[in-house]
Amino acid sequence: MQISTKGRHAVRIMADLARNCDNFVSINEIASRQGITIKYLEKIMAMLNKNDLVVSMRGSNGGYKLTKPAKDYSVLEILEAVGDGTKIATCTIHGNCTRQDKCDTMKVWFKLSTLINDYLKTITLEDLIKT
Repeated sequence: MQISTKGRHAVRIMADLARNCDNFVSINEIASRQGITIKYLEKIMAMLNKNDLVVSMRGSNGGYKLTKPAKDYSVLEILEAVGDGTKIATCTIHGNCTRQDKCDTMKVWFKLSTLINDYLKTITLEDLIKT
């Protein structure tokens, strides 16, 4: 399993918004703090917005903010919103492996994927921004 750059950026962006939870934060501010290009940031924000993790507002005081408290977001939820899966092997993603009935290792990959998902569900944005 490898978390993509998009997934890692999404978690950092959400943590940035969590640190500024009372205000709308502009794309320019996030891009500057996180070292992400505006174009790439806009793509990620569109995915987060589509999945109702953030809300946007236009105007001079506009930008993005979280839709719920930081404690209510898990790292897994954020990764899934931008299309990052946490499956270890492709056979566990599709479930249509032709060797499923004969594979001695499939149970290991399912168990490992479950352990990773269960762990990522327990880490919240609030946990990430605690100092």
